[in-house]
Amino acid sequence: MTIVKLVLAQYFHKPMSTLLSIVLFAIGVAVISLVIKTEYYLENTYRKNLAGIDLVVGAKGSPLQLILSSVLHIDSPTGNIPLDEVHKIEKNPMVKKTIPVALGDNYKGFRIVGTVPAYAELYNAQILQGKIFEKPLEAVVGATVAKKAGLKPGDTFAGVHGLMHEGHSHDEFKYTVTGILKPTGSVIDNLVLTPVESVWMVHSAHHHDEEGEEGHNHEDAEEEHDHEHHHAHEEESINEILHKIEHQEELTEEEVLVYNQHKGILTENKQAVENQITALLVFYQNPMAAATLPRMINENTTLQAASPALEFNRLLSLLGYGITVLEVLAWIIILISGINIFIYLLNTINQSIGEIALLRATGVSRPKIFVLILLQGTILSIFGWLAGIVLSNTIWQFMPWNDSIGAFDGYLMREDLLLLLYCLTVAVVAGIIPAVKIYRTKIHYLLNR
Repeated sequence: MTIVKLVLAQYFHKPMSTLLSIVLFAIGVAVISLVIKTEYYLENTYRKNLAGIDLVVGAKGSPLQLILSSVLHIDSPTGNIPLDEVHKIEKNPMVKKTIPVALGDNYKGFRIVGTVPAYAELYNAQILQGKIFEKPLEAVVGATVAKKAGLKPGDTFAGVHGLMHEGHSHDEFKYTVTGILKPTGSVIDNLVLTPVESVWMVHSAHHHDEEGEEGHNHEDAEEEHDHEHHHAHEEESINEILHKIEHQEELTEEEVLVYNQHKGILTENKQAVENQITALLVFYQNPMAAATLPRMINENTTLQAASPALEFNRLLSLLGYGITVLEVLAWIIILISGINIFIYLLNTINQSIGEIALLRATGVSRPKIFVLILLQGTILSIFGWLAGIVLSNTIWQFMPWNDSIGAFDGYLMREDLLLLLYCLTVAVVAGIIPAVKIYRTKIHYLLNR
């Protein structure tokens, strides 16, 4: 205890040097701890959000975008897919079960997902209040949605078109909240679930309104336009368009359409909204399906099949470079902290040589002096580690995803304790040279100094 008191007295004797050493250590520890938490969050929470889904089938486009939009709900969908194609996949003997997903609206920034009750079961989501939806325009809301939007069973609300806060509000179609889900720490906490028919009903009306409005305003003009472009001077039009393309001139929307039809290029196919969904979540009947079903869908249909596990690993590998850079920087900071402690101890020894001589003269043994010097560095590193962990946990509480992840609840992780071991090692290595120097110095030399 006397040695510890002496060490603390040394710290208070030079508060600025002591504080600098602790701050350097704390910054390094905080950065590494945050990186570890982030990796833990990505691994555990995103894997939880993938919910054992084997395959996602959607419109052609980016496979990663399909997974982000239809499974993690953090991107825009790649488009819609026709129900007749969906039914073919559902009947495939390699498919165990499927769950439809229909997107397009939001409520206060939370996505409204048209689906079936089995979707909630994917995340082991249980009803906290009320009951699961049974018919169109009934909705079950996730824990975070209920908390932030202040919804409870019996409340009604209208969705907003699109996936952003602002947009056309479907005030004529009010959803009724039938249930609130318990918190799960997964993506479902941030969703509003409703039958697929609700999404069809809302968007079918929206679609017909737009078509009707266009029809009243442009009916005569369109008839004349069709007659002009499809029957009169068709060859001349194509030649003009080809001439424009050759000279890199800008084409009008009508000219692009004519050119695409002439070349047999795929043009937009406007299907009825009620005959489409955004994506289909597929579960395999057997392991053989993983090898054959995605290829069959990608090569023989107009749809795209993407594996959530594969795309997630690809996403992690992309993020991995940035995480590695952060880790390297943090280790460098801790290494610099170790060098700083080494310099701090050398300076302390040089400045307090008289005090050490007095201690030796009063009968304090060499091993005790050796321990005193080592303790000065070790206690500094413990303070630095502790400050770093507190800083890391404080920052983590302000992360935007912290309230819904459930992946990390503020306790010490195994990696944090390993970090403490590393910090102690750095401090011991930094303190060993000054400690050995004092240990070898003769008492009469110290007294003469």
